[in-house]
Amino acid sequence: PDGSRVVFLRSSAGDDPVNALWVLDARSGEERLVADPRRLLDPDADDSLPAAERARRERMREGAGGITAYATDTDVRVVAFALAGRLFVGGLLSAAARELEVPGPVFDPRPDPTATSVAYVSGAELRVAGLDGTVRTVAAPDDGEEGAVSWGSADFVAAEEMHRFRGFWWRPDGEALAACRVDVTHVEQWHISDPAHPGRPPHTVRYPAAGTANPDVSLHVLGLDGSRVDVQWDRAALPYLADVRWLDTDRLLLTVQSRDQ
Repeated sequence: PDGSRVVFLRSSAGDDPVNALWVLDARSGEERLVADPRRLLDPDADDSLPAAERARRERMREGAGGITAYATDTDVRVVAFALAGRLFVGGLLSAAARELEVPGPVFDPRPDPTATSVAYVSGAELRVAGLDGTVRTVAAPDDGEEGAVSWGSADFVAAEEMHRFRGFWWRPDGEALAACRVDVTHVEQWHISDPAHPGRPPHTVRYPAAGTANPDVSLHVLGLDGSRVDVQWDRAALPYLADVRWLDTDRLLLTVQSRDQ
């Protein structure tokens, strides 16, 4: 925010698809390497991506590897990113990164504005990890909702058609998150076969085709103290949640849309 530093991704050469994380001192012109995936990941470790991360890269037409997304605190001093479903944090002043060992798989990690903890999605759950590695689950499906309900992720319509790729937002004081709850119970299932491998079972997905049921998307403010406030608007008339922003610690700004729009 003060214009002193620029954080960016770059690979080592034009024929290298693996991005590393760098920081540039805007006054001196000095570049410092913060995180190199080849050094952070064991070459013999499983580097497979969680399904949510594969879908995000496909939607964003992301062809690179390594670090393809990251988030920082308000002052751009702490950074968080995921590699192979594992959580990493780094100091942008010290130019050093380390793994924060937490239960995974880790998707869309984001430091809170005050740089004291990191929220991330793991499957259908929204979790918050302290920088000491302690983890709490902020929201998870109730009994009987497994497979139909998820917290903290964008639904298919929002991600594919509205380019809202995230499903949670830190409050400016870092004491609460606004988070989406997505229920796909009534969304039709489609079965997609792979023509290159016809012997494999088809892949089943929930897809809201035109004229059929959409996911039920709601928004909730979840306090780290266990509190919960359900955000109300006319979801029957305006079912699409296109954007969410905090104006301050007491006010949210929502962009919502009707289905015919």
